[in-house]
Amino acid sequence: MAKRKYANRRDWERILKNRYAQERVQTEQFSGVVALFQIDEVRAPLYKKHKGEEFIVADAGFAWLQYFPDNEPFGVTAMINPEGEIVQWYIDLVDRIGEEEGIPYMDDLLLDILVFPNGDIVKKDEDEFEEATESGELTPEQVERGWREFEATLERIERGDFVYFDLAKGHYEQLKQKL
Repeated sequence: MAKRKYANRRDWERILKNRYAQERVQTEQFSGVVALFQIDEVRAPLYKKHKGEEFIVADAGFAWLQYFPDNEPFGVTAMINPEGEIVQWYIDLVDRIGEEEGIPYMDDLLLDILVFPNGDIVKKDEDEFEEATESGELTPEQVERGWREFEATLERIERGDFVYFDLAKGHYEQLKQKL
């Protein structure tokens, strides 16, 4: 049911060449692994749409800064263009975060939140979550926890209490040095 997403995106066929760095961070604001997936060459750019405008989230020169927190119900990805600007935040509600052969992963719980630099917030994949609920792919506990954490995360974002927005620039610069 849950799709496992690895920090090094090892199964992403669109990407032909990439570099990768990660670091364990233990501060008052964040505890977990921060990873940088630098895209060097792609088969084709990955386009998305928001309010009728098309934009790129993955292409040569783009980077994905990913957070795998120790004690949060989500993983966070900042998608960064070649100029170093964040084009979108992607927040995956997760069933769990773990590590395999030293690489962090998240087991996606289907519910997602997108946040754009202009402040727009988009709830995503609620229909997929409902379908997985109805088909029995999700346990009642996963369903209850998923909705509860989805709403709590949205509240944190709207309150301005989502530290990842403030931490990203520094972590991006720090991890670029390790590539």
